[in-house]
Amino acid sequence: MIKWFDIAAYEDRFKPNTFFIGGRRIGKTFSTFSYMYTKQPFLYVRNTMAQIDESCTALGNPFKKWNKVMEKDLHMKKEKSHALILEGEGEDEHEVGFAAALSSLGSMRGLDLSDISIGLFDEFIEKKTLTFNQGAYYDDLYESINSNRELEGEKPFVFILLSNAQKLNNSILASKNLITPIEGMIRSGQRTMSTANSFICLPVSEVSELKKQTAFYQGMEGTKTYQEALDNKFANDSFYGIVKRPLKEYIGVCMIDDIYIYKHKSNGKYYACFTQCSNIPTFTSKDNFSIFYRAYGHKFDIMAATGTLEFSDFTAKSRLNEILRI
Repeated sequence: MIKWFDIAAYEDRFKPNTFFIGGRRIGKTFSTFSYMYTKQPFLYVRNTMAQIDESCTALGNPFKKWNKVMEKDLHMKKEKSHALILEGEGEDEHEVGFAAALSSLGSMRGLDLSDISIGLFDEFIEKKTLTFNQGAYYDDLYESINSNRELEGEKPFVFILLSNAQKLNNSILASKNLITPIEGMIRSGQRTMSTANSFICLPVSEVSELKKQTAFYQGMEGTKTYQEALDNKFANDSFYGIVKRPLKEYIGVCMIDDIYIYKHKSNGKYYACFTQCSNIPTFTSKDNFSIFYRAYGHKFDIMAATGTLEFSDFTAKSRLNEILRI
């Protein structure tokens, strides 16, 4: 019998932000549905409202396979800017949770979610560039949901975030300072790691090994599809321009958020890192991004592409890319 991946095996290690990244179709989402079904009511989140709308259709119902195996009838019904997650039909129909898009939850002020203890953010990593600051929206959402639970002696809200290993350059991972640690996990073969408020698992499953022998994947070794789905490698990421440079050869230019940008004294190349510098113009992506972009930002995206802007590590690159919407 195939041993599918089961997130419940890690329950004792869950943190407020609990990440399971990688391993396509090994049981991550299925086992999360099973776990959350015992924790009703629960929250289901996707990045955009279009994804929630599709989930409300018979074709796009994310519970379809789970329903069939578990002999249940979970489905979604749209309600203004969110959706109800329902079970049953007719007079027996009842709520088990609700679903919403991260992009719209920021405008849903005053929601009382104190009765919900767990949520699933499904496919939180996307290849495409989102039109909103995903990391900031997620932090705002978590703060709104968690509210004063811990101050009142309750356990913190647990958000389970699932994704395939599409790209490490993700705004939520960057906002939690997790990109560099995950990069280290990948290089060392480490599969789990905990921080003060996050748990990260890069799952390994016998399902992935078995899929390597299927007709679809045979002969695809080394391709992005193979690396992402079976080897749990972030095949869509570029580590181009990530180098270590001696800052004594550079002078400070500006700072945005916590990223400091320097310019080489002789060759004119720029360097982005987290080492602080004084007496330079400072900006934030929230308050005065337009001023920063007019003064500096419009050229940095071109420099990054041509190699004249370098980065101290992948976290610095991903954060600046997120700010510049690259």
